[in-house]
Amino acid sequence: MKFLIIFIITFSLTSQAQIENGIIKYTAEMNIKHRKDFIEDIKEKDIDMNTKQSVIQMYKNAEPDYYELHFTEDKSYYFKDKSLENEQYNLGSKAGLAPYYYNLTAKQLVEDSRSFGYVAHKPLDWEIANETKMIGDFKCYKATTTETLYSRQGHYYDREVVAWFTPDIPYKYGPKNYVGLPGLVLQVERKEFTITATKINLNPDGDKLKIKRVGKDEKVISHEEMTKRIAEKMKDYNKR
Repeated sequence: MKFLIIFIITFSLTSQAQIENGIIKYTAEMNIKHRKDFIEDIKEKDIDMNTKQSVIQMYKNAEPDYYELHFTEDKSYYFKDKSLENEQYNLGSKAGLAPYYYNLTAKQLVEDSRSFGYVAHKPLDWEIANETKMIGDFKCYKATTTETLYSRQGHYYDREVVAWFTPDIPYKYGPKNYVGLPGLVLQVERKEFTITATKINLNPDGDKLKIKRVGKDEKVISHEEMTKRIAEKMKDYNKR
């Protein structure tokens, strides 16, 4: 997918060893091939024409989503920037709505799911490839993994994920649950979407950082528990 990136980098200190925190802005776009394939597929579905045309139009009009990643030396918080949303409904990038909190010290990665509350994610098993590219002024290295997801229709499926990370910002953070690499993730490519860093602000004023923490008394369920609840909901729905 090709799209224009306006890349702005702000440093308050020059040495990467002095990076203590940061705010990264990301833009997520639905991949062109995924959009085309979905539209062609739904044209063949046996559903009424009004519904079909409505869904096709939503995909054609889908606009980018905007996210922010705020991080310190031991924590990060990734969330959608709602201030840039249009008032009209937007299908968006398909990159998700849920915020993610990552405690590096405790190795705790938690999704704040609108439907299921706090959900813990296990780390992904990355494989670093011998391939690099520049994103803005940063040399990034390629890493790949296979992510196993659970659909709301009640079945597992795999998605190949490509991440581009830069050791120049030596923190194991990134968008969503794409963390754990030896450098900040500046781009994620998945079948449905691509997420790319468009603005990097290192060592901003502390009062600009927004890092939501998961309280010690908060209930956090496992990813397996979440899939079990989805399966139960689908079972109840199919009985109607």
